[in-house]
Amino acid sequence: MKEMGVVLDTLATDTTAILSDSAQQAHCSVSLQLLTFANKEYAPLNDSLLHADILSPDYLSLSDRHFSPREAVDSFVRRYIDDYREFYTGIFTDEADAEAASISFKVKTSMEEGKDSTLNYLAKISNCQGAITTDYTVCLNLDLATKRILRLEDIFVHGAESSITDAIVSRLQKQAAVKSLVELRQAGFFVNSDPYPTQNFILKDNAITFVYVMGEIADRSKGEIEVEVKNSDLKNLFKR
Repeated sequence: MKEMGVVLDTLATDTTAILSDSAQQAHCSVSLQLLTFANKEYAPLNDSLLHADILSPDYLSLSDRHFSPREAVDSFVRRYIDDYREFYTGIFTDEADAEAASISFKVKTSMEEGKDSTLNYLAKISNCQGAITTDYTVCLNLDLATKRILRLEDIFVHGAESSITDAIVSRLQKQAAVKSLVELRQAGFFVNSDPYPTQNFILKDNAITFVYVMGEIADRSKGEIEVEVKNSDLKNLFKR
């Protein structure tokens, strides 16, 4: 990162709040570890990160106010706990329901060098509602040159989606040890939708990894699904 002139800052918070004085066993926990840019020139990227489905719900979009990263984190935690108390106080009956009325939200981020002037920003998120926990990864590709989060249409030429999809299906067939899309569906992938390239991807010098969250293209039991496609298989589709 230093070679790229990037200085990072870590915003961390660990907060646990009880539901109420009369329901102290039920609680809400929020644990956040967010990497942000200390360089003022990358402030636009910090703003984009705060609205990039990492802090969910996106409470910040409900306000016209501009938040610094620290203010945004503090505001999110307060609103998350307030909403928790407002919702669960009305349905909580007794201490026997404490587990069902307890929730947690955890985020841990990391950053690594990607393709060209891009940084890969990965957010590992765990959302627990009672006994049900959902773990997923938000993958973002930060372009230091334009100070924007890249989407597939920023990287690939117009009309490339069909060829990218074919490459994803081909690779996923190998991972699942099947020989056709029909067999892939029989194996439990893309049963309820046509194959598609997700905007949740990691762009590297030699490959692009498409990350499908749990339950997105297959049964939840298969967990998060990563499909790595070599850049050489897409070489005529890149804009640059």
